[in-house]
Amino acid sequence: MKKIVKSRLLAVYGTKVMVLKKISKSITYTLPGGVKKRKETEVEALIRETAEETSLELMEEQLQFYLSLIRQTDIRTINKNYYYTSLEPLKIEVLEKDKFESVLWLDWKQAIGFMDKSDRMAIKAYFKNMGRNQENQENYERQVSPRIAL
Repeated sequence: MKKIVKSRLLAVYGTKVMVLKKISKSITYTLPGGVKKRKETEVEALIRETAEETSLELMEEQLQFYLSLIRQTDIRTINKNYYYTSLEPLKIEVLEKDKFESVLWLDWKQAIGFMDKSDRMAIKAYFKNMGRNQENQENYERQVSPRIAL
């Protein structure tokens, strides 16, 4: 059985996510990234693919592993690894103009309706967990005594 390993970039700023708008008759977005080559790590693949697709140059220290989604068929296994980073929504140029129209910063709820299932799942999971973490932090802050908080 053939195994394909892909890395995807989940770049966020607040509630916005960075997406690539594909060249297509219908609106289609994807996250930057691609297939890992034999002698590279998943992070090296993500950095290389992102630099090939866009003008964004990442460093390994900026990336944090977030989630792995595995899809298996009779003939192959596809492992998509998602890496998270927080970026300022600067203007980023598309370099692979034959595949992509533009790099956009969209509210995540707006973007997911036009993405494939695995990218949609990864983004939803990230923002759902982020909301839960913020609630936990707020609850913790309410529970801390004012004396201790000083």
